[in-house]
Amino acid sequence: MLKEKERLFENAFSLAGEIKRKAEEILGECEVYITGSFAEGRHNLSSDLDILIVSDRIPERFSFDWYADFVKTLTDNSWINIHPVNRQRFKEMRRYYGKIIEV
Repeated sequence: MLKEKERLFENAFSLAGEIKRKAEEILGECEVYITGSFAEGRHNLSSDLDILIVSDRIPERFSFDWYADFVKTLTDNSWINIHPVNRQRFKEMRRYYGKIIEV
């Protein structure tokens, strides 16, 4: 399991790129960022990989079912945490995300 976690972080940018490609198929134009402990350089083997997706096509409020279906189309890796947010909400909350790395 530790080797799998190491590979997750070694391949973070390629994994995020694949998620971006899939998100663009669903949402069209969108921005994708790596955020959280990996972006801040403080991740460890108990961390997950946080991916922030910003698009006008993401509803401001969405149901758990919408979220679960959306995530399922992007990844089946339970160590990747998807954060979908619409552009307006992102503008309001940008400072709370800390460091972000554009994919």
